[in-house]
Parts: sequence; structure tokens; C-alpha cells
Amino acid sequence: MTMMEERIFFTAGDVVTLRQHIPNVPTMIVRSIDKVAAHGEKPLLLGVACFWFTETGEFQEKRFNTKDLIHVDK
Repeated sequence: MTMMEERIFFTAGDVVTLRQHIPNVPTMIVRSIDKVAAHGEKPLLLGVACFWFTETGEFQEKRFNTKDLIHVDK
């Protein structure tokens, strides 16, 4: 990470979207920050678990890399 990169942190309940500009990108809610224990070391980050509903009301969820998400301005 360079000195110019700003670390962005997410917490459960944050409203986020994908950083990439793709058609029909969803607005999502952070469910959890998933980590795994690493034998006596700091827990390793697996990703940010998010959920959203499609235009037809289907529930969707997926884990994303922190670099793929941005906060949605309120």
C-alpha cells in the first residue's frame, strides 16, 4: 500500500456499492466483516459479506474484497 492510498473500513449496516462501473450495480448492506482465526496470529480478513434485494425482490448475498466496495453517500 502506498502512502497515497486511504484505508477504508466497513462495519455492519453500512450501505455500499461496487467500485466498478457495471450495468445494474446493486446497492447493498454490509452484513458482517468475515475473518478466520490464524493459529495464534491476528485473524485474517476473508472479506465483507453483503446482502441486497434484486428488482424482483430476490434476496442475494455475497462476500466481497474490501477493494471492490465503496460507501454510498447518505
